[in-house]
Amino acid sequence: MIDLPDVLARLEQPAYTGENRCLPCTAVNVVIAITLAIGIGVATTALVGAFALTVFLGLIRLRGYLVPGTPTLTRRYLPDRVLAMFGKSPSDTLTVETVSPDTLESVLTATTVATEQGDGIRLTPSFRQQWNERLSRDGDPESRSDAVRSMLGADEIRRLGDASYVLDGRKQVRWESTAALAADVAAAAELRTRLEGWDALEVDERRDLLTGLRLLRDRCPACDSGVTTTAERLEHCCRRPRVGIRSVCEACDRPLVEVVVTESSADPWLELAGVTAANDSASDP
Repeated sequence: MIDLPDVLARLEQPAYTGENRCLPCTAVNVVIAITLAIGIGVATTALVGAFALTVFLGLIRLRGYLVPGTPTLTRRYLPDRVLAMFGKSPSDTLTVETVSPDTLESVLTATTVATEQGDGIRLTPSFRQQWNERLSRDGDPESRSDAVRSMLGADEIRRLGDASYVLDGRKQVRWESTAALAADVAAAAELRTRLEGWDALEVDERRDLLTGLRLLRDRCPACDSGVTTTAERLEHCCRRPRVGIRSVCEACDRPLVEVVVTESSADPWLELAGVTAANDSASDP
């Protein structure tokens, strides 16, 4: 016997439905669905056409779209004035093909995510507001596994702990804390609407981008207290010195970012964090 609820759950795409639903994409797909249903009805019978329309609208409700690639097509071909009606100004989106630590700052400042201020960059008020609003809506731990699967583009996911998962049975990912994980889930949902090409990014590229965003936060995603970020040069007897960057909530002591990189690749992270590495007499474990 077919388990209908299970089938519907597998068809559902949280990344494109609910709070993440794009109204222009939905409108375009509904028009396509009606057009196809009319064509089917003319070629067969009105009853078949009505059934097809019901199926098409059901898919749009569950998946957010009927035609794959709709977000790209919508932004490319809908007139600017139509996009503006739905709050989708072309200036709010940026096409990205790859992300590396060296390009993090340019990617974040090229759209409405961050802006240059003085000797560093800061989150824009609009992105900060949307990020915090999503944090307040998307904080349900029970549904977090599906959110992580969508965020990192995995087909299957297995939960190991409160902030660690195995993707597709082979790649293990871990966050510094549940607060860091919640921040990434909320940020990824918002980035998807602002960065065209997000779905094509590799897992590590997405995680670098999200880690960079967490370095820009000045308030804890869990308790809204201030955040302190420090950087230290770590000595080790068996390998070259490295740089450790740590961002921690001042009140609840939850770590938001813990990054250890080689000295040669530390500059992009230090620039995002707005700190300089201090010498550390302790050895890097």
